[in-house]
Amino acid sequence: MASTEQFLETPLVCADLDGARALVELAGWNQTAADWCIFLELGQGFAIKDAQGRLGATAATLPYASGFGWISMVLVAQALRHQGIATRLLGRCIEVLKSAGLVPVLDATPAGREVYKRLGFHDGWQIQRWRRTASVRQAAGVPRVRALTDADWPALRKLDAAAFGCDRGPLLARLRARSGSFACVAGDRDSLRGFLLGRDGRTATQFGPIVAEDEATAVALSSWAADRVASPVIVDALQRHALVSQWLEANGFEKERPYTRMALGQDELFGDPGLMTAIAGPELG
Repeated sequence: MASTEQFLETPLVCADLDGARALVELAGWNQTAADWCIFLELGQGFAIKDAQGRLGATAATLPYASGFGWISMVLVAQALRHQGIATRLLGRCIEVLKSAGLVPVLDATPAGREVYKRLGFHDGWQIQRWRRTASVRQAAGVPRVRALTDADWPALRKLDAAAFGCDRGPLLARLRARSGSFACVAGDRDSLRGFLLGRDGRTATQFGPIVAEDEATAVALSSWAADRVASPVIVDALQRHALVSQWLEANGFEKERPYTRMALGQDELFGDPGLMTAIAGPELG
């Protein structure tokens, strides 16, 4: 077994993206090159390489404006696992965020949650990933829902900031560009009741964030968008929204895995889980 000192930590750069995509594919994750670019443009990525310069592991941070930042994309090649590399990268991400005065936050799988608890992360929102593997024809003409327009953008950002805990306009703009066929809103620009954005993925289209003032609106948004996407769909929905879970199950979605939103050293999370129906994904928050 090689010593971890033989592996060099470097910043993740554009030249590493082919290797990063290969790690995603081997792990069975959904991210694309466009997702990696989010971290390079809005956050910071880290890489572990061997003596030949081959990428063996990654991690990323994504800072937000209201005192917290995300840790994500911790991926380690099979041959390098169980050598402390993931812990090393996680520690690096925590150090970077804390040095910037930000609380580290992440969305953990059940196995990861046990590791993060030992490091001082506290449980928060409970999230369930749902996946639709076959298209289900939705009822046409969902009331109150329409396609997103430029005029809706200021109100959408304001509503998302209340749900997430800060204005994340640059990220939302990237998601909007990748969900043009199904991005939608409920209400008018002066009284927006909810919205849905998303993105294309390697194995499925991701719906999220879904933000709504009530569960009926969240269901209407989800139905409108689902009618416009033929490919498999992923939704990472907060478990507290029972009506949304019922709709997902009744419309061809199956439970895949749970996540727990966790913050380092504190119980109280940022944002409003009453408004946040589905997150943008565990890597983005």
